[in-house]
Amino acid sequence: RRKFGPIGWCVPYEYNNSDLDACLQFLEKHVVATILVGVPVSWVTVQYMVAEAQYGGRITDDLDRELFGTYTAKWFKDEIFKPSFSFNDYASDYNYKIPEGFEITQFRDAIDTLPPVDSPLIFGLHTNADLTYRLKEASEMIATIIETQPKDTGGSGGKSVDDIVKEQCLDLLSKMPEDFVEEIFRAQIQKLKGPPNTPDKGFSAPLNIFLFQELQRLQNIIKIVRTNLKSISMAIDGTVVMTTDLLADLGSIFDARVPIRWTNDASGAEISWLMPNLGGWFTGLTDRHQMLNNWLENSRSVMKSYWLTGFTNAQGFLTGMRQEVTRQHKKDQWALDDVISHTEVLPHDEVKIRDVPEEGQNIHGLFIEGGRWDRQLNRLEESEPKKLYVAMPAIYVTATTARDLKAMGINHGPHGPYNSAVYKYPKRNDRYLIFRLLLKTELHPFHWKLRGVCLVAQTE
Repeated sequence: RRKFGPIGWCVPYEYNNSDLDACLQFLEKHVVATILVGVPVSWVTVQYMVAEAQYGGRITDDLDRELFGTYTAKWFKDEIFKPSFSFNDYASDYNYKIPEGFEITQFRDAIDTLPPVDSPLIFGLHTNADLTYRLKEASEMIATIIETQPKDTGGSGGKSVDDIVKEQCLDLLSKMPEDFVEEIFRAQIQKLKGPPNTPDKGFSAPLNIFLFQELQRLQNIIKIVRTNLKSISMAIDGTVVMTTDLLADLGSIFDARVPIRWTNDASGAEISWLMPNLGGWFTGLTDRHQMLNNWLENSRSVMKSYWLTGFTNAQGFLTGMRQEVTRQHKKDQWALDDVISHTEVLPHDEVKIRDVPEEGQNIHGLFIEGGRWDRQLNRLEESEPKKLYVAMPAIYVTATTARDLKAMGINHGPHGPYNSAVYKYPKRNDRYLIFRLLLKTELHPFHWKLRGVCLVAQTE
């Protein structure tokens, strides 16, 4: 699974033979203590020891732990002793079966028949995962080629690197969004209304505080970018000293990559959003400015849906929304600690949303990887060939208590819902996890867990 990138394992682990030896040793002792004395195998014990202790000891990511648990739940059960058992639950030219008999030659013969290249399906992945793997390999190779290319332009007549970069800097400076002045937007936010049916307004409404923090962060990024572009331009002209940092930023702009100082601070912490190319990053800056400015100027009454990708702290938005809904239910005596998120995938995109919801908020801008969302049947379905990411419709997010959620009696399919993670980027890890939501499915959730299905806020 590791070669398929984040859709395989969130974190690529180095499993090795000692893990296998430890499992086999445990299994041998367990069999001696059970089958040989006429007691059935305790599969729960085997599953726990393999998925949580032996191999699981290496796992650091919660979703990888769930994935490994899914494999053990699927494969460590009484069915493996039946002659009809095979590891592939799909029609295939080759069936991955446990070899019959006890002779070493029978096992060697079985090994010789194994296909040289395994289909992604045997790991539970969709055939599109092979395309993901090839794209990953190609992009790594291209990145290496770009890094090894000489930066000076050979021959005469063409523009030099400095000329190209200076032109780019001036072009970007002309497209830079306006600055947000803290005194002005602080005064504007104090006049903003809070959620309906509550006396909160201004800074006593959680989402208004969230808007204030987002504006502060975006202004910080705008200031860094503007200063940096001016410094590079002046260094090229010779009016300021060309430092090693500025030279590195100049090289990044020439390669159409985002300078490291625009995305990370001096400590290496992420301050903006990560993008592989400069054009996409800069478009993101103007789009974010436009959304926050619209919210600031026209209040939440025009925000029928929020572009979740546009927030630097998306978890903060969801927490603020939960706090507001809890306050709207003050008479029901809801406590913030008892409130849980509840999501509904809408049948349409954000442009078709007519009104701002009374409680909760609509979000958009998410994509699904590893599967697709069927808008007619309103459930998870298999991916279409060669479509790695599919845009999700708008999603309504609100807060409720566990008791009220049970009373709604939502049908998530015969085997229950698939609990999908929502990540900020396709690179999956705990740091980029925004929240989790339940999706309706006709198939068992295990199927989608092995498919590596998740939602991402950005596809690059």
